[in-house]
Amino acid sequence: MHVNNDYQRNANLSKVFETVWKNPNFSRIDIARKLGLYRSTVSNIIGTLVDSALISEGERGNATEKGGRKPVFLSVNPDFGCVIGIELQLDTYHVSVLSFAGETLLSDEGTTPVNPELLEKPEEVFVSALDSVMKKVAELVSESKLRPLAICLGVPGIIDVDKGKIVRSAPFRLDDFDYQKILYERYGIPLFMENDARCCSWLQLALNKSSGKKDFMCVLARTYNGNPLLTYPETYGKGIGIGLSFAMNGRIINGRNYAAGEYISRSWTTYQKGQTGLPEAVLKTVDTVDDSYAEWVKDLFGTLTMMIPLLQPETVYVHGQPVSRRELIDEVIKQSVPQFSSIMQSCNSELVIMDDDSYGIAKGAALMIIQKLFEVQPLETEAHGLGSGLSWDELFDLHKRSSAGSILKA
Repeated sequence: MHVNNDYQRNANLSKVFETVWKNPNFSRIDIARKLGLYRSTVSNIIGTLVDSALISEGERGNATEKGGRKPVFLSVNPDFGCVIGIELQLDTYHVSVLSFAGETLLSDEGTTPVNPELLEKPEEVFVSALDSVMKKVAELVSESKLRPLAICLGVPGIIDVDKGKIVRSAPFRLDDFDYQKILYERYGIPLFMENDARCCSWLQLALNKSSGKKDFMCVLARTYNGNPLLTYPETYGKGIGIGLSFAMNGRIINGRNYAAGEYISRSWTTYQKGQTGLPEAVLKTVDTVDDSYAEWVKDLFGTLTMMIPLLQPETVYVHGQPVSRRELIDEVIKQSVPQFSSIMQSCNSELVIMDDDSYGIAKGAALMIIQKLFEVQPLETEAHGLGSGLSWDELFDLHKRSSAGSILKA
């Protein structure tokens, strides 16, 4: 009975917090109506969230025609704490620190630091690079007097978010890397990871929290400059890497082996390195020569054409490409891949090329931690609180133990 009571309490916390997060200035009665819960149940849950300082009570609204108490508007407390989102790539890193309301508080970027003495030890190279980034983050957070409560990394590769492992990351030469065991509390607060393309979907869920869009595909097409210290035969050098992610009915799809979204184009053939069958001359000049870029666009959208009728996304979002390329993308699709437009129209889908945002993946990583709180966790995961997100008890405990301006351990 105790387990079931805890499960119901945590489930109610998740749904009520989600409702407040997506609907600023809702009242208790608004939440009760939206969720179909008893007012007393909502009042108890709001009481827990207010006592924990995660939810703030604001102004009072107008009483109804029947009189009674004026409704009290609720919102996420911006001073509760923050989450740190980091995109870590071979060449660069980006950091976004967000409040639990989803507002960006701090940003930073730089060249990924590499210890040349560790080049033959991929796991140590990765941890050393992250340590260096976290030292800079610690300084920023300390100076700003923020209260950090969790970290999430967006990295290229297949990430088992539930077991806390990097199954495979070709750029970093990592296989079956148990990051949860090594990194979960290395910096004094819990650390999680997510595939970089799926971070784009977490970002879109947040951006569309009021629009009701729940079914979409994200295409992360990021230009990589490579890292001269990390040039291995199995890693990619300069070019554009592609990753996909999907949301269905508001849920991010991990797929079997957490590999949903791994991309191979229709032009790829056996034994070819990379993701496409395009000539190396095209791939090396794809970001500098319009004709090469046009060939890449044709290959990408020719491949996506086959996926649209299978997934039926409401929207296809393209992340990572400069706005200056938008007209060229549209023109190449029109002239060379008209079937893509036809399929999109028949599926009532739209193509949206996102504006430049070098911090998009880092923001999406941080937003994953926040939005994971919306999920009702299975009974068997309640006890340990590890895996892909924070448990409610862990979050409340972290808030009690932390202090404004605390320096992260590194």
